[in-house]
Amino acid sequence: MAQVEIDAGICGFSTNVQAESQSKYQCKLNIESQCKHVLKLAEKLDEVNAMDELFKKGKSQVLAAAQETLPHLTCPVPIGILRAVEASTGLALPKDVTVKFK
Repeated sequence: MAQVEIDAGICGFSTNVQAESQSKYQCKLNIESQCKHVLKLAEKLDEVNAMDELFKKGKSQVLAAAQETLPHLTCPVPIGILRAVEASTGLALPKDVTVKFK
C-alpha cells in the first residue's frame, strides 16, 4: 500500500490518498480531501489499472475524471494519485516530488 499526502498550495486544501494493489496492476483507491472538487473526483475513482493509467496515452481514468471535476488544470492532486498508484503496484519507488517557486 502507498499513502500520499498532497498539499495543493494556495487553496489550502489537503488530500490524502491510499492506494492498495489488489492484484498485479489493479489498484484500489481511497481518497479523502477538504476540497469539494476532489471529493467529486474521488467518487469516480474506486479501482484503476496501473498499466492503463501510466503507460497507455489517452486511457487514464484519473486524468479523465480530473478534467470533468477539477476547475484548475494545475491542481497537483491527479499526479499525486498517479504517483500513489505507481508506488503501490511496484512500478516506482516512493519518493517525494516538489515544485518550488524561487
